Amino acid sequence: MSDKPTQKEYWSGKVGDEWANRADRIDIMLAPMTDAALARASFQPGERVLDIGCGAGATSFRIAQTGARVTGVDISAPLLDVARKRAAAADLPVEFIEADAGAAKLERAFDAAFSRFGVMFFEDPTAAFANIRSELRPGARAVFIVWRQISENPWATTPIEAVRPLLKTPLTPPDPNTPGPFSLADPKKIVRLLGEAGWTNVKITTWDGEIAIGGGGGLEESAEFLLKIGPCARAIVDQGLDPAEARQRLIDKLTPLRSDDGVKLGAACWLVEAVS
Repeated sequence: MSDKPTQKEYWSGKVGDEWANRADRIDIMLAPMTDAALARASFQPGERVLDIGCGAGATSFRIAQTGARVTGVDISAPLLDVARKRAAAADLPVEFIEADAGAAKLERAFDAAFSRFGVMFFEDPTAAFANIRSELRPGARAVFIVWRQISENPWATTPIEAVRPLLKTPLTPPDPNTPGPFSLADPKKIVRLLGEAGWTNVKITTWDGEIAIGGGGGLEESAEFLLKIGPCARAIVDQGLDPAEARQRLIDKLTPLRSDDGVKLGAACWLVEAVS
């Protein structure tokens, strides 16, 4: 029996807490590609929209502001706790459900689906995409954001380069056959999985830009963020690296990259569109 945590356990444990504690900063960091994807989705008043892997709810709220009726689904209890508190404070009519969108039977006959980096973590992606399609009315549209290859994403590789001298064993490349941020980096795989799940009219376009690490701020704030969020953070935990030494190496690496807007690093995504 594997001692590796399930996705539910992973996102409802310490990692979920770390993301929940930094939800505002993560939302700012991911805003550029989110804006691009939402523009493509063009949600309309009255539409019923499924937000897959809604996390702390930022995308659900953006969709709700168009007048659409939104159901946000996520497996992370800590992130959903933040989402519900935000919804109450903003008085926004968004429904949040703690469930696996790839398996749950919600019976809402959604008009559209959206996901900001939520569909990369399915244990069985073909079955998950088929289930999501079954939750949409025929001819409904979906827009997903996923990361391209890690080598195309300096936001991920630059922090790893900073702590590389501390690593006890070399990092292995992300396994595309297991759930993770780069599991859908291959566009041919995306087309195959969606096709097997019954989706049609699949369109994949590139998004390239810069993102403000940790939502902006100084060097120390950016370094602290990377100690807790992303591939570098996972390497530090998995290999038991000294956080203080890793923090200093991150600061040294980021120093020449800072600007008046904080530390910005390159990011590369796929914007995926499909019809149910």
